[in-house]
Amino acid sequence: MVMTYAPAKQYLLIGPETTQGQPVTGAFTVLVDSLKPKDTPKWLEDKSWRGSMGTEAFAEIQGVKASEFDVGGPVYADSLPFFLRNILGDLAVTGTPTGSGATTLATAAAAGATSIQTAASIPAGTLVQIGTGPTAECVTTGTPAGSGPYTIPITSPAGGLAYQHASAQAVTPVTGPYTYAWSLLNSGSGQPVSHTLTHYLGPTATTGARQYPGASLSELVLQFNAESELLKWTGKGSAWPSVPATTLPPANPTSTLPIASWRTTVGIGGPAAGGTLVNTVTDGEVTIKRELGVYYTTTGVPTPYVIQRGGLSVEGKLNFGAVSDESALLYMLNNTQPQVQIISSNGLSGASLCVVQLDMQIAAFTTAEAETSKTAVGYQDEFKALFNTSNAGGSGGMSPIRVSVTNNVPPNTY
Repeated sequence: MVMTYAPAKQYLLIGPETTQGQPVTGAFTVLVDSLKPKDTPKWLEDKSWRGSMGTEAFAEIQGVKASEFDVGGPVYADSLPFFLRNILGDLAVTGTPTGSGATTLATAAAAGATSIQTAASIPAGTLVQIGTGPTAECVTTGTPAGSGPYTIPITSPAGGLAYQHASAQAVTPVTGPYTYAWSLLNSGSGQPVSHTLTHYLGPTATTGARQYPGASLSELVLQFNAESELLKWTGKGSAWPSVPATTLPPANPTSTLPIASWRTTVGIGGPAAGGTLVNTVTDGEVTIKRELGVYYTTTGVPTPYVIQRGGLSVEGKLNFGAVSDESALLYMLNNTQPQVQIISSNGLSGASLCVVQLDMQIAAFTTAEAETSKTAVGYQDEFKALFNTSNAGGSGGMSPIRVSVTNNVPPNTY
């Protein structure tokens, strides 16, 4: 019997890498409805004269190689954070307090520390939130030692604390749901983590899957349309050339569902509530772009030396329907550069709550065109999100956007 493969059975796994380009076996199933990976070797042509009537290459020699990918689908609040971390990098994590066991740091803790000193003991295996605001992070504790102050080992993440924390900062046991807030990473090399994409399609020998290590996004777009769409996203980027997967976890989709676009609220000049809630936005999109440089060096291998992330920019579009005034036009004409907040929530509570929130503190509206082709007058606006300190994260500097996602995925997954 001829062996064939049905595209309907394909699936995508993702995992964060420790070293860019070194493939990992990702076990998290990312639900997408579009994935177009493409290996892109360069070809070096030998066109030297050979006394024959030939003008094309006499030989094709393979040069360096990498891959590209386009991916997207409905937004699932439990998997979108992988890609937000990839393109933005800076992360603060907060949880829901359990209501008991809270304490404080007895001494200051440095970034990278694998233990903390606390005023009260904390049982092993407790998930705690350290600090608040842009430097908040969640860690899992080990077996405590001492009689006060207590030495509390950090068992996860393996690299210890991401940020430094002052003495007396809160140490609070937490549970889900958790809120992950991403901003532009500005500290150190400014390079976010890379990921391995594992694509099961079928024809690849042994596992049926190919891996795309070092995957780095150059663009991530979030889109909504209240009338007809789910909250959607698309992304594209570059990676190392594909390799056959040596092991393949089975598809394990979560029960999280997408969010209907009609649940989205938009605020201009303030939060998406109260007096700054705008009721006339019909659809829109926000595009996060990142410069990428794929570098090859004389190391004897044809794969990238590094895929370097460069500058980041954010732009957006908002369409207004059935307007009653010129506000959408005046954002541009008066150059007010208002705050823009976009929130999409599934409307549930507790561990089932899923929220995607975009905060752009300064949005410069650059285009506002009247829409007269429908039964009610509207406007089609475009804006650029400008760098500011309000949207910056724990790594300091400035950021044009902060994207927060609330879900029930345990910290240190992404």
